[in-house]
Amino acid sequence: MSELEQLHNEETNDTSYDHVLKYTGVFGGVQGLKLLVSFVRNKLTSEFLGKFGVGLISVYSSISEFLVSSSNMGVPLNATQRSGELFEEGTNEEIEHFVMVVRTWVLWTALFATLLCLCASPVLSYFFFEHRWDRYSEVLLMIPVAVCFLLAEGECAILKGLRQVRRVAFIESAVAVLTLLLTVPFYFYMGIKGVAIGLICSNLASLITHAFFSFRLVSYKVLPFSRKVFHEGLPMVKKGIPYVLAGISTAGLGMIIPAMILDAGNTTLDDVGLYRVGWTLTAGYAGMIFVALEADYFPRLSSVNQNTERMNQTINQQVDVCLLVLTPLLILFLLFLPGLIRLLFTEAFMGALEMSVCACFYTFFRTLSLPVGYTTLAKGDSVVFLALEVAYNIFFGVLVWWLYNAYGLTGAGIALSIGAIYDVVMVLLVCGYRYKVKINRSTWLRFVFQFICLAITFMLCITTNLELKYFFGGVAFVISLSFSIFHLSKRSDFLRNAVHRFIHSSGDCC
Repeated sequence: MSELEQLHNEETNDTSYDHVLKYTGVFGGVQGLKLLVSFVRNKLTSEFLGKFGVGLISVYSSISEFLVSSSNMGVPLNATQRSGELFEEGTNEEIEHFVMVVRTWVLWTALFATLLCLCASPVLSYFFFEHRWDRYSEVLLMIPVAVCFLLAEGECAILKGLRQVRRVAFIESAVAVLTLLLTVPFYFYMGIKGVAIGLICSNLASLITHAFFSFRLVSYKVLPFSRKVFHEGLPMVKKGIPYVLAGISTAGLGMIIPAMILDAGNTTLDDVGLYRVGWTLTAGYAGMIFVALEADYFPRLSSVNQNTERMNQTINQQVDVCLLVLTPLLILFLLFLPGLIRLLFTEAFMGALEMSVCACFYTFFRTLSLPVGYTTLAKGDSVVFLALEVAYNIFFGVLVWWLYNAYGLTGAGIALSIGAIYDVVMVLLVCGYRYKVKINRSTWLRFVFQFICLAITFMLCITTNLELKYFFGGVAFVISLSFSIFHLSKRSDFLRNAVHRFIHSSGDCC
């Protein structure tokens, strides 16, 4: 029996609360590993390259993200959404044929990314490298990075849509370790010149790892010159155009913000590096728990998107888990952030501390906005998704420009938190009206309680001395954690049994 014939089993068909908690935990563990690897990589990177090198990595990353977002035609997102539906109702033959169409179109998007980079390289050189047109060759180095990323993204979309959650978790872990092994040695031996080579090698390793597991599930086949395949994939691409525009908008914002920082007064590339560190700490490390949304939640939500009751149940289920798992971790993050920055980077990066503290509510509010916002993707409503993304990017871009010029990096952190509040309001209004999404009263009460715990910790971090901060912050952490365990154990048989075993074992020890 082939692996595709074993697609439906007890694990892939499970949509219970325990399943949500389990795979949030699985990806939390994966993100923990990635966090540990990132600790080592960022520490060594900051030591070998300094703030200028971190800023250069930020520039290269922005270029490659722009190429990917401008070229992927929304194929990976639509592939996950449609393969999630085929998982529920399609045959193996239909799945194999759809995967072939997806891979063919992904191949074309990689070619398009190459052509786009060739044509736009002088402009990108001028934009990113001190208004110089002659550094286009450095921009062209991002072609293999973008191509590998696009091809790997296509294979990952297939695995996610077909509920291969364990494989996706293993791949992410492997790629994190490979990225460390294939970047830091180049930084050490080649310095700044090794940045581009490290990015190329790490993305190539990611592609090979994704392909190894994906090809075992569905053998590789493409028909790049088939008119029939072109027309079969065209509706998916047409539906994906708004996703592309949204991606361009987001990637464009990612390029504009460093440019705004550079143009604000006497700032340098060092300040861009500090902003990148603040962003990484807030949206990267503290928000790693959200990876489970795309890997496990999105395919589940796509499969029930025609049933409003089941869809709302799935959304509230995911909000609860994200909220209860993330808030205690976020409180710990705030309390020990100064030490984390010194551990992850160097003392020179402490300039990102206030930005990261002020941006803590960005991560918290995403526990609500992201699960609800995925409804537009699960419904395949790309135009609404585009409108929400563009409106948010414009609002956030203006906010960063205003607050950064007024308060520096601290203003950028405040902008992140205010932008997240705006995102929650807009997503709830639009999805509530258009798709009848409704957040349960009990979920709102848990949201408010955890917000109070986090807000108290935030105030302690900006107003009190170390002793009071750690004492009262520790109390807030214990209250938040106890609250989370209590409510999670009520809904999860696995966690409830674990708590009972812990209590009984503690009693036996006494």
